[in-house]
Amino acid sequence: MFLYLLVLVIVIGCPLSGFAQFVDKGEYVEVAKGTELCRSVLPEHSNGMLDSENRFWRVTSKARANGTQTVASFVLESLYDRKSGESTIKKSRYDEDYATFFKRSPEHKGMLLMISPQDGRVEATVEICRKKK
Repeated sequence: MFLYLLVLVIVIGCPLSGFAQFVDKGEYVEVAKGTELCRSVLPEHSNGMLDSENRFWRVTSKARANGTQTVASFVLESLYDRKSGESTIKKSRYDEDYATFFKRSPEHKGMLLMISPQDGRVEATVEICRKKK
């Protein structure tokens, strides 16, 4: 009986875990609300920004009729407590919510381009953030 229950959980759980984070919507890609995106770790995408690996974006809206989505920008900062000697990581808001387009990167599979709706320039090449151990 336990084996049948285990198989049932696996059969039901696998399709649910496979829901796509990115959905192609014509020219643009819709990213699921709440998805955290990190800057690509590729050296050519660093854009000269210091500590670019500590910056990430969280998608805060569904796609609008014009294809844009709202993102919030965050920075991870390491804080040292002099009394306890402990270091902690603090998530701070780097920039207010703003609109952007997402397109799939033609050169790198699984990565997206964040494109400014104002002038069409590429703001960043991003991918889903990996959990740090």
